Amino acid sequence: MLWAICHSILGSILVFRAKEWEAPVMTMVTLAQFFLFMMVLGIYVFDVRIGNSPFTLTRNEINAPIFNQANYLNFIQDGMGLNVLLRNYWMVIHPPVLFLGFASTLIPFAYAYAGIRTRNYGGWIKPVMPWALFGACVLGAGIMMGGKWAYESLSFGGYWAWDPVENASLVPWLILIAGIHTMLIYKATGRSLRASFLFSFLSFSFVLYSTFLTRTGILGDTSVHAFTEAGSAINVMIKIFLFGFAGLGLFLFFKHYKKIPAIHTEEATNS
Repeated sequence: MLWAICHSILGSILVFRAKEWEAPVMTMVTLAQFFLFMMVLGIYVFDVRIGNSPFTLTRNEINAPIFNQANYLNFIQDGMGLNVLLRNYWMVIHPPVLFLGFASTLIPFAYAYAGIRTRNYGGWIKPVMPWALFGACVLGAGIMMGGKWAYESLSFGGYWAWDPVENASLVPWLILIAGIHTMLIYKATGRSLRASFLFSFLSFSFVLYSTFLTRTGILGDTSVHAFTEAGSAINVMIKIFLFGFAGLGLFLFFKHYKKIPAIHTEEATNS
């Protein structure tokens, strides 16, 4: 839900800032929002459950004897509280910043899609640069906050352990940084446009891949950040989200690869 809220905020700004790019860019933002909201709807379509609602009552999910009594709430005086692992002020700061960074990687993906859809292969670089820089700064700040938190919490081992989930959040940032460099190269020399497309598609795709690693439970024994099994319904949605966007981006890139302008002459040595 936090991720969807961040997308909503960024999308609201894009409506006023995207101008002639609004239609194709907002198509991608809306599609991403659709998948995120499907994960938290928890509805049934033809007896197939889609997503898990965060508002589901515990009594509807767990068949415990206490729920057989109508006044079972009177027996519950207090819960166990927040997980000890999360009782830290960084819990209030780190996740929102990190998820805003995750959400912002969608914008370069959307602009790259818009560039291919409109056949304006180089025109999207200028409007996407501020968004790419914003995303790199916010995501980088979120990762550094997580590192600081790791050094303050003994539950995380007291140090930045470079476990799979931590690396999964770092990889999209590295790819986004690479994309920013290739965009700058294109603006200066007209080169690396194809690489700019590829990095823009991959940065958001790897954000989705990191979500897959974290939420599906496959890293439950190797990372303190990984969640246990989230349920088959939400796992299916995450896989569709991942393969849908990553597949779309790579398909468009390779389909239009030869149409994307490229300079084949050697670059000057002093450059």
